[in-house]
Amino acid sequence: MPVHRGWFRSALTVSVLAVPKVGAAAPPVHPEGVLRLSDRQLVQGSRVQIGGEKFSQNGNLDLVLVGVAGRFTLGKVTADSVGGFESSFEIPADLEVGSYRLVAIASDGDEVSSLNVDLLGQPEAEPTDGSGLGEKKGPSAEPLAVNRAGSPWVTGGAVVGIVLALVAGGMLLRRQ
Repeated sequence: MPVHRGWFRSALTVSVLAVPKVGAAAPPVHPEGVLRLSDRQLVQGSRVQIGGEKFSQNGNLDLVLVGVAGRFTLGKVTADSVGGFESSFEIPADLEVGSYRLVAIASDGDEVSSLNVDLLGQPEAEPTDGSGLGEKKGPSAEPLAVNRAGSPWVTGGAVVGIVLALVAGGMLLRRQ
């Protein structure tokens, strides 16, 4: 069967172009940094102190919250001469409550560090009119009013059920 030289030349050209060049420049490698938070539970509308270390010296980073609802950029920071930074950002009050990842992204788009966080809702404000609607629920010295079954039939039925279960269990253990 004759080989078509045109097809062979095309295949050879494509295969040569597809092979990576030897000695080609490798993509830039970033050191994997470490993000620090005082608490991994963030609150809507509050300020959060974010620190970092072991990043590229004098490198620019975008700090982003990534969750199911999408991505939200908190802001930009620049690492110092030893690769660290300290900054504070405000968490938007309208950001959806849930689990997020705090991600540090280098200027070329590489993710260089991440940290899992939870976003909690804003605490409810206390009413100032004295209505008592915002009273905190907690332990008190007052006994709770618990409605219990006061029927002797219910109590007697429970006791009979327990006795029958014990007798049946004993009979099963005696059989051998």
